[in-house]
Amino acid sequence: ERNAHNFPLDLAAIEAPFING
Repeated sequence: ERNAHNFPLDLAAIEAPFING
């Protein structure tokens, strides 16, 4: 269940660089 808590943080950390290029 730790993944569910880190989901939003991990998503932002992975999506941020992805969108930024």
